[in-house]
Amino acid sequence: MQRYIEWIIRYRFVVITLTLLITIAAVIQAKKLNIIIDPNTMLPQSHPYVTTSNKVENVFGSKYVVMIGITPKEGDIYQPVVLEKVQRMTAAFLQTPGVVKENLLSLSSKRAKNIAGMAEGLEVKPLMSTVPTTAAQISELKDAIEKNTVYLNSIVSTDAKTTALLVEFKDGPGGFRAIMDKVDAVVEHERDSRVEINIGGIPSFLARIEIYSERIGFLFPIAILVLSLVLFEAFRTKQGLILPLLTAGLAVAWGIGVMGASGIPMDVFNSATPILILAVATGHAVQLLKRYYEEYFRLRDTTDLSPKAANNQAVISSLIHVGPVMIAAGVVASLGFFSLVIFKISTVRTFGIFTGIGILAALTLEMTFIPALRSILAPPNTLQRKREKKMSIWDKTTNAIANWVTGQNRRRVYGGVLLFVIITLIGVSRVTVDNSTKSFFSPELIFEKDDKALNGRLGGTNTMYLLVEGANDDAIKNPQTLQAIGELQRFLESQPHVGKTVSLADFIMRMNQAMHGDDPAYYKIPDSQELISQYLLLYSMSGEPGDFDSYVDYGYRAANLTVFLKTDSSAYIEKLVEKIHVFTALHFDQNVHIGIGGSVPQGAALNEVMVYGKILNILQITVVVFIISSLIFRSLIAGMLVLLPLLVAVLANFGLMGWSGIPLNISTSLISAMAVGIGADYAIYLIYRLREELAKGTDEMTAVRNVIGTAGQAILFVAISVSAGYGVLLLSFGYNIHKWLAILIAEAMIMSSLSALLLIPALILTFRPDFIFRRTAVKHNPLPMSIVVLALVFGLSMQPQNTWAAEADLTQIMQKNFVVSKVYDSVADATFTLINKTGQERVRKTFGTTKLEENGIDNMRMTRFLSPPDVKGTVSLLIEHAEKDDDIWIYLPALKKVRRLVSNNKKDSFVGTDFSYADVIGYKVGEWNYKLLKEELVEGQPCYVIEALPKSDAIKTSNGYSKRIGWLRKDNLMTVKMDFWDETGQLLKNSTYTDIQLVDKTRGKWQAMRLEASNVQTGHRTVIKFDNFKANQHVKDEFFTTRYMEKE
Repeated sequence: MQRYIEWIIRYRFVVITLTLLITIAAVIQAKKLNIIIDPNTMLPQSHPYVTTSNKVENVFGSKYVVMIGITPKEGDIYQPVVLEKVQRMTAAFLQTPGVVKENLLSLSSKRAKNIAGMAEGLEVKPLMSTVPTTAAQISELKDAIEKNTVYLNSIVSTDAKTTALLVEFKDGPGGFRAIMDKVDAVVEHERDSRVEINIGGIPSFLARIEIYSERIGFLFPIAILVLSLVLFEAFRTKQGLILPLLTAGLAVAWGIGVMGASGIPMDVFNSATPILILAVATGHAVQLLKRYYEEYFRLRDTTDLSPKAANNQAVISSLIHVGPVMIAAGVVASLGFFSLVIFKISTVRTFGIFTGIGILAALTLEMTFIPALRSILAPPNTLQRKREKKMSIWDKTTNAIANWVTGQNRRRVYGGVLLFVIITLIGVSRVTVDNSTKSFFSPELIFEKDDKALNGRLGGTNTMYLLVEGANDDAIKNPQTLQAIGELQRFLESQPHVGKTVSLADFIMRMNQAMHGDDPAYYKIPDSQELISQYLLLYSMSGEPGDFDSYVDYGYRAANLTVFLKTDSSAYIEKLVEKIHVFTALHFDQNVHIGIGGSVPQGAALNEVMVYGKILNILQITVVVFIISSLIFRSLIAGMLVLLPLLVAVLANFGLMGWSGIPLNISTSLISAMAVGIGADYAIYLIYRLREELAKGTDEMTAVRNVIGTAGQAILFVAISVSAGYGVLLLSFGYNIHKWLAILIAEAMIMSSLSALLLIPALILTFRPDFIFRRTAVKHNPLPMSIVVLALVFGLSMQPQNTWAAEADLTQIMQKNFVVSKVYDSVADATFTLINKTGQERVRKTFGTTKLEENGIDNMRMTRFLSPPDVKGTVSLLIEHAEKDDDIWIYLPALKKVRRLVSNNKKDSFVGTDFSYADVIGYKVGEWNYKLLKEELVEGQPCYVIEALPKSDAIKTSNGYSKRIGWLRKDNLMTVKMDFWDETGQLLKNSTYTDIQLVDKTRGKWQAMRLEASNVQTGHRTVIKFDNFKANQHVKDEFFTTRYMEKE
């Protein structure tokens, strides 16, 4: 060790230069840091609640949902000032990047449908396509919401005083602040004196955690100031103030530099890492500096060395004595944090690794930079020497402790410990295990009040998902399964804190009621699976392909039951889950599996894993500290003594949590590992120094008093500095995570330091262990074993523009395009393949006939479904009308009745596909303005590329497109490709038309035998393939009558 230190002093300028260069590089990397919360790294991915949540999110969506509530100051929501805001905000969110447009739910979103019964059948249309202005229109909207109860308490309160928008966001850069910035940008435009707008949901709270965690940037300088006061009080010298802070500052720079270089952002856990490293590094620096002063003043008093020579010798001597034990203590401290890698939660592992690296950085600096710098600084002067010998508050405190330990009061120490254990054990019994994101903040904060208001007015801002899975496809269509889902919903809605449930069963019951003239007696699940399947097919003929994607998967094998909760308490959810398991075991078939997920169950899973991990982690640290300490001191008794401050810190933490009401949750569960990682070195420093004193031949009582007065003071300095460093977190007003850390860390440091100073010397004097009182004990150097252990720790943890063509007569081109595929009549087999964003398919086979009406524009289309079996025999009939709404009829074989559907505009989905009725019928040439953009080849065929813009807003609304760009073959003017933009100007879908065949040579008519449309917003696509297509078959008119539909 001496040769190493002499080498450091000899090349001190090289060491200092290298240190500064590394620090500069670290600071550059640290600039890359930002605070972002990624829930995926915070959750135990193997837990059943989390795996279910992931499956629900992958199949059904609903990952990050923000609720925005609008409450008028006067009256109810059925007034233009409110409904216009809903419409504008909905339109704005549809244009907001990152919003999952197909899952946006509000009164004016496409997803909110009015399923209405009519004398002749069923009507499916948007709840509010335009803002109602007349009393009759408002009454119609009210009636629609009252009949479609699925929207009550989800987007409309039962008292009609509040309406909400549910906006889902995708994962994206910038974390949750970026999400909430987008929300605020839309909401702020609509705030005024007439309405109250509240924002709630988990993203709102996670964004605040990101924001509040950044307070570390403000609190860090305050922590430095507080530590400065502690250090100045401890040493009363400039160097005693500056050197520990300089060491700690460099260690922080190195630690966060490694974090920045790794590309891992800060989050709720590792945002406090800088203050932690600062506190720990300062504490170790204090131990070294305290010993330096001891050695320097001893050399000046006992030798004739000059101040400079005494300075260099004191640097060497202090590091020889403290260096090995500092390495041992540093290994224990860093290992306490490295041990967090056992957690299944990525962000906790990250916190442990980077904090451990920071402590090792501090250890490296203390063993290199500090002695190099100390050797070129001026030694303490006479005034500083007098201050050191002057009695201080620290001397008085350690003298009092020494009197208790060495005097007649030693038994009182044991009695005090027994009383402490009893009180803390009572406190431990009172600890509540509960994780609630909303409990992290003061209830007086605005966003807390917003969320509370929404939970009071609507179903709830917190979600739980029940994933109902059958053994095979179409299992969810089983009437018994749907009835059980409905019964489960009623059961859940009878539970406290459950405000609303939604599932596919709600829509099936509403369809059944609507098909029976809105008779309330039919608001139930039909007994026939075939009828349920035909209802769903019937709905799809005027609804959107993805309307039910949030409630059932494509194969009808799995359904999602969404539960809106008014609390996010994990303790509550655990009790509710127990009730759900009992209920589902009694009401569901044994082949049906019920999984549980969602934001609240995920919080419960996190807490469950953290509590188990905390116990495992404490045991692990206990074993590791015991083994390392036993190896360092070559005594099992020594290992047991070193554990005492650790155990006291843990017991004190749990006891204080129980008595103060601080919950055991994800943030507080980390504190024991932190406390014991920091506090275990107290015992190591104390025991090593006591052995050293006894080895000099000092009598026992004097040795204990000397140790407590020297190393003991340094331990107090360390405990106070750590407590002070974390104490600044109390200034983080409104943020309970920081306050809990400040209180519990300070309490753990004080209790572990007092136990080291009182209990360990008392036990040693009482039981006189051999490893202390053997005269040869001090000859053992702990450095080699520490280096071996440290090595083991590291080994285990670580495009060019195209030329424009000459413009052709666009009107003539488009007219020919419009009629080129209109054959006189046709018959064909067709296969409809519907594919969702996850690749699941629904295949329907049909036989269809068409016939052109006398005007040469409109067609009559009859489609008979041949498969799958549950919709076999279902027939749809479309009679096109150029000047009015089309007539759509459907025959349901389960009811043996024909029912009429209503199509209000051409933008409705054609028989549940991604093609609209306008896509199938064609677009009136005179309603669009055209522009030739360019000419290009498509699959070897020269094509015109023509842009079409609607001439009026009415045409845009009716067709659902603000722009179309089509690729038309120059030889036959057939469309081979088309891109579509929705009404908000966003790219909606693209379609291709291939395998184009000449089907009527006489009249020059062509037909694409394969059509594909892909919705780029939802990921859904449809493929239609025609087989046996024949034109001009003299199809009779009677084929297109409701009477003919009923024929088998």
